[in-house]
Formats: sequence, C-alpha cells, structure tokens
Amino acid sequence: MNTVSNFTELEQMVINVIAKGDEYDDMPSECIGNISDLTGLNNKILRGVLSSLEQKNAITTGEYPNGMTAFMLIESK
Repeated sequence: MNTVSNFTELEQMVINVIAKGDEYDDMPSECIGNISDLTGLNNKILRGVLSSLEQKNAITTGEYPNGMTAFMLIESK
C-alpha cells in the first residue's frame, strides 16, 4: 500500500488533482490537459510524474468514450 511519504511533492500534487476529478470506471480520473492546467506543469514534466505514479501503482490509464486518455487514481483498500 502506498502512503503519502512514498510520493514526491509533484506526485502528491498530481494525485490530489486526479482525486478531485470525475468518476470514470468507478475511479477518480482526469485527462492530461486538465491535470496540466490545474497543476501548471508542462507536458514533459507531467508525463514523467504520471509515469512514476504508474510505476508506483498509484494510477492507471484508461480511455474515455471520446478517445482521450484517462488517468485514474487507484484507491487504497
């Protein structure tokens, strides 16, 4: 199980944005454009943070019906 101490400040910022996003597939989710707008991170840095969060099993990806990638928070049980 991941705890807050396992995440960098940028990772925590992105997790908080995704956590406040819309529910999709029964998980909080957000698209990269909204995450970028809400965090102010440029796409290169944001993609690195998202990749790190995926490696830490904090988020997963899916696809919204409109074809955009959904970044979804995996909630701890």
